[in-house]
Amino acid sequence: MTAPPAGWRLVTPDAQPVAGALALPQRLLDDGDCPALVVHRVSPAAITCGRAQMGGIDLQAARAAGIEVVPRASGGGPVLWDDDLIAIDVVLPTGHPLLPTDVVAAYRWVGEAVATALGALGVPGARAVPPDEARAWGGAGAASSLCFGGMSPWEVVSGRRKVLGLSQVRRQAGAIIQAGVPMRIDANRLARAVGAAPDAAAHLTDVAAGIAELGVCASRGEVEDALVAALQAAASRAGTPTTGRMPGTRG
Repeated sequence: MTAPPAGWRLVTPDAQPVAGALALPQRLLDDGDCPALVVHRVSPAAITCGRAQMGGIDLQAARAAGIEVVPRASGGGPVLWDDDLIAIDVVLPTGHPLLPTDVVAAYRWVGEAVATALGALGVPGARAVPPDEARAWGGAGAASSLCFGGMSPWEVVSGRRKVLGLSQVRRQAGAIIQAGVPMRIDANRLARAVGAAPDAAAHLTDVAAGIAELGVCASRGEVEDALVAALQAAASRAGTPTTGRMPGTRG
């Protein structure tokens, strides 16, 4: 990966449980060790879901599937966090140029950077969906309760299939913008594990896709590097302030 912009940290922790991965950016924010990009690896795989949406998950089905369900502070439906999900958190302090008070507007630069990176990799028609279009996209269908089954402003699509999911945590100290780009989507495993409707997996496959499922011949590492480079380029253009490094990270 390329070096981060001045004042930013690039944090690349070893693989850890999903609960630890969710806690790390919050710790950076609490300690003032930001702005930062956190590029995650997790093991074992788990399902993560917004706390408000936990009531819609069949925890007995998840136990039967042998997979843990971990609540997250941001909202949104369940997503399978495994080796096929590239998860990058953007941690920003309050008052940062890339963190407007408008929650929706804060997604824009992330979505546009991801669309640029994916387009350069060969994802056909990759683009960030503006708010009016996202709201008109429609959330009906068996997979609408799943994270990649719905559409939010500035998420990225290829044609009519979603390839980037976004969520956000706001705190007094700042915010964590969570971006997830799948290499592949195991729709059947996710639907079974949360007790979704019988046709949810088929519907999810229709409305979402992993990068490898779109005919892109790039490894996870190549996609990850392209995403980080695009986010760093966007951060550089914003003219961010300089701060010290965080020990044990790159940046």
